[in-house]
Amino acid sequence: MASWRYGLRVARSCLIGLLAVVAATGCTSGPSLQEASAQLAADGQAVMAWDDWVDDSIDITNAATSDVSCGEGGLKRVFTATGQLPAIAPDPDSEFDIAARSIGARFAERGYDPDISGPDQSDLIDSRTIVWVKEAAGLRFSFTMTLPSDTRIAVQINGETNCE
Repeated sequence: MASWRYGLRVARSCLIGLLAVVAATGCTSGPSLQEASAQLAADGQAVMAWDDWVDDSIDITNAATSDVSCGEGGLKRVFTATGQLPAIAPDPDSEFDIAARSIGARFAERGYDPDISGPDQSDLIDSRTIVWVKEAAGLRFSFTMTLPSDTRIAVQINGETNCE
């Protein structure tokens, strides 16, 4: 009978130890906030360095260098920028389609995937918001496009790390 109890204690100790190892590795499997924010800033700046933006229209208002409160005591970093693209298509739907593909290609080059979980905006002509994510790094970018004039597409880019 004593050996049976000893066996249970050993099994329980092994299970607790295994759970502790799994929990510890699960908490450290992703990048740190510093690493994620450096990647966020590099990716956002790479998209904004694209040659097709209208000269002098680029404004990076937050370069992911400051902590922002989120959740219950958590922190994240954000990247925000604006820019304008020249309007070259004859109608708003085509303008947004071209701009969405072009900006999306910049994010795809950086390893992001489109987030298709939201509503379809493919035919909206007043504005469109498209989301790209890099799940392994815990990064998310969205860009909103509007048409302030017949010759320009205004783009607002917002990126963020996961809340940690």
